[in-house]
Amino acid sequence: MKQLLYILFAVVILSSCEQVIDVDLPPNTVKLVVEGQISTETDSSFVRLTKSLPYFDNTSATPLVTNAQVTVNGVNFLHDTLGIYRPAKGYTGVTGTLYNLNIQHEGNTYTSASVLEPLFRIDTIIPVFKNEEAILESGYTVKYIGFDSRQPVKYTYVRFGFNSPEVENGIDSFFDFRVLFDNKNSVLNRTFEFEIPFLRLESGDTSLLIFRSIDENTFKFINALNNRDNGGGPFGTPPANLPSNIVGKDVLGIFSAYDVRRFRTRIP
Repeated sequence: MKQLLYILFAVVILSSCEQVIDVDLPPNTVKLVVEGQISTETDSSFVRLTKSLPYFDNTSATPLVTNAQVTVNGVNFLHDTLGIYRPAKGYTGVTGTLYNLNIQHEGNTYTSASVLEPLFRIDTIIPVFKNEEAILESGYTVKYIGFDSRQPVKYTYVRFGFNSPEVENGIDSFFDFRVLFDNKNSVLNRTFEFEIPFLRLESGDTSLLIFRSIDENTFKFINALNNRDNGGGPFGTPPANLPSNIVGKDVLGIFSAYDVRRFRTRIP
């Protein structure tokens, strides 16, 4: 009872102390925002251009940039829709190639570069039944068997999800969880196995895995994105711009080239 009285007293005191504080924010600088990818999947390469909004503006639509000149290794990327620029049909990224992005917009030049590294070899995907452990229910995960002969350091980005017969319209679902790793300490030129963490599926489901080779800049970008998404609380990391590999005046974003492999494995 005494503890309850202390709590009620504290609520009354705190609720009666109100003071309006005016925060003098610096003027917002509008920045060009670049999201670009070159992919080994045919017709999957694009560059999207938008403009930034003030941090506290949650009502305005994202401004689209539709009048820029965009080239990658001299190939024109023309505006398609919603600020997205695409090359001619049939465009496919080639492993081992250095891709150079060039953007001309409002008298400014923006550049970036990314090497399209080959992905390591993935031989098979195998369902694995797991008993209940900690917060995870019993069910199926999957493991892949691979072989990496690339010289370190090479980086990989994995997304995983599932498709279930119970899902309406057969829509694929992906978890908001990004797996990043490198081969710095890997045993090379030898078959290895890796089990996907935190995945639990049921019989009849289909596991979905997307592997992408990425360069160091993209690795740092996605790692920072993971940390920002997982932050929070009074001692969390304050909001900050993600690392960018775009060079130019008042610009943010990432340009990356990667080798892609997709796998769909039905759970028995």
